[in-house]
Amino acid sequence: MFRALRRFYLVAGIHLGRGAYARSRRLLTSSWTLVCVLGGCDPLPPLPSVCEEQPCGIRETREGPSCGNGLVEDGEDCDLGFGNGPEGACRADCRAPRCGDGLPDEGERCDDGNRDDRDACRSDCRRPLQSTWVRAPSGGDRAAIALGLALDREGGAVVVGHGQPRAGAVPRAWVAGYSRDGEERWAQWLPHDDVWSSATARAVAVDAAGDVWVTGDAVGEHDDDLWVARCDPEGTPRWSWVQDFGGGRDRGVALALDEHGVVVAGEMLREAHDRDGLVLALDGEGERRWTWRHDGPAGVLDDARAVVITADGGAVVGGGEDDLTAWWVAKLDASGNLVGVTRMRGQVGAWVSALAVDASGDLWAAGTEVLEAPRPTDASTWHAQPWLARLDAAGGVRWRVAAPPEREARREAYAVVLDPEGGATMVGTDPIEGATCSRRYCPGRLWLAAYDREGTRRYFAHPEEMGQGEGRAALRDAEGLLWLAGARRLVFFEPDAWLGRYRELPPLEAGP
Repeated sequence: MFRALRRFYLVAGIHLGRGAYARSRRLLTSSWTLVCVLGGCDPLPPLPSVCEEQPCGIRETREGPSCGNGLVEDGEDCDLGFGNGPEGACRADCRAPRCGDGLPDEGERCDDGNRDDRDACRSDCRRPLQSTWVRAPSGGDRAAIALGLALDREGGAVVVGHGQPRAGAVPRAWVAGYSRDGEERWAQWLPHDDVWSSATARAVAVDAAGDVWVTGDAVGEHDDDLWVARCDPEGTPRWSWVQDFGGGRDRGVALALDEHGVVVAGEMLREAHDRDGLVLALDGEGERRWTWRHDGPAGVLDDARAVVITADGGAVVGGGEDDLTAWWVAKLDASGNLVGVTRMRGQVGAWVSALAVDASGDLWAAGTEVLEAPRPTDASTWHAQPWLARLDAAGGVRWRVAAPPEREARREAYAVVLDPEGGATMVGTDPIEGATCSRRYCPGRLWLAAYDREGTRRYFAHPEEMGQGEGRAALRDAEGLLWLAGARRLVFFEPDAWLGRYRELPPLEAGP
């Protein structure tokens, strides 16, 4: 019995060791194997030989280098064998990580895999904008949003908006001053005496004496009333001017300072389906100088959303008319008399959101065009694109360009700011793909689109710090840096006011 067991273990061990021998290329080549047990041996089917197609011990040879064999050969930057991969230290094609391979690596802010300097990622793997700082202005403990910006005399900025001072409180207007380094110098809630149930500050300007001028709307006894305030350099009101024009919704949306005081653009609602664009001028003490109304050809819903002062002391105003199916721009003289109007229909709807005048007297207008509106009363269903136009001093359109979204979505422009190179930059909000929308709001993110004097796009950008939120206002300071304001939506429908200062990064002459 002892001999039989010994013979069994000997033969079985040879059989079980075939895998190990195969790996070392020393294989048994017998055509059959016996497994012996007590009482005899039975034959098993023959095992196929791993050396039938190629002699054992001979390595396959190939022409040229082989990526993935673990050897760095001619034409390869690296080769980690099985360690090669899309996100590894060595790419699947045996190339080292590099700018332009479509994967952001250490030291790269972005990598979109192309060499186009006009998109959100430069060919040198830098973003067009570099943040110097980001702040959350004093918009209260609850939801808040920044709506307007203006430079002050010290190189800082004043920001306005509305927010909730505490849980359960009605929204109130607020104004705050910031230094160029992002430090809050002062902040005020308006009004001080709580004469209104709520208020919103929508636009701001700072005069040569440092006084802060604000416009917006306040909830009066029944409906919204247009509101203008002049404050000292720390936001304390010197006087407030409130006017009910007899309709359900009167509001100030934009303002600009002239040599006599302020010109305000907004809207007044006369009846349910009859709203007019409104422009009025006040002197330094809050006395009205003149009023002008814009009633479109169809006599329905019109508004005024932007105003700038021209070199001759007049004003240029813009907005939407005829149920916002067309955008319009009007020139008024220094006494508020109409000089002329330029208008253009959109595919479905259109309006002007912001205006700027350059040193040559040309007018820059930014706005939004609605291309489709499956459900007109539900803005979340709109397909809209922002546009930028350059007009001559007489209102003639030199050119007009659009920045359509990549899919059917509501991309909207809110602000425009002139560039030192002679072009302009639009700022707005781009809905986030796949986000859930309400009837009035779609979660979005801030975008910028910069163009030169001829309408050629220089870049498009999404600032990194604004993952979700809105871009509402922009300005450029004496150092050439961009100030941006709006809101961050960290909680779906509860925004936090947001303010940032950014430096533009020009493309490198030769990207890596």
